[in-house]
Amino acid sequence: MRDHFEHYRPPKSRAELEKRYVLGERRFPNTELSDADLSGVALDGADFEKHSWFADTNFSGASLRGTSFRECNVKCANFSNADLTGAIFELAAIESIKATGAIRDGIKVKGATFYGCELAEGDELPSWER
Repeated sequence: MRDHFEHYRPPKSRAELEKRYVLGERRFPNTELSDADLSGVALDGADFEKHSWFADTNFSGASLRGTSFRECNVKCANFSNADLTGAIFELAAIESIKATGAIRDGIKVKGATFYGCELAEGDELPSWER
């Protein structure tokens, strides 16, 4: 069976990500948007699962309801005032994030590491102010 993602190329910018999202694409593995300004972006239900990098990414005020960051690196990212309802951070590497004012209802964090501490199901996503 041929992998239907054989010719997949992850988005390289906010503009490309938003355009592809608006056109109905939801799966974005291996995305590398470190240092990107994604403030206010609406990516509800997007799937960055597996090896995406978001170091120093600004998600402030973004709508990320049900978005999957499973097995992603989320380091020094700013989620202040973002809507993270139902977001998935399972098995993610989370370090020094800002989440002041973020809506964090129903976040899934099983197996994620936060500064070397493993998080269990039902644990709240810690907020770390840098």
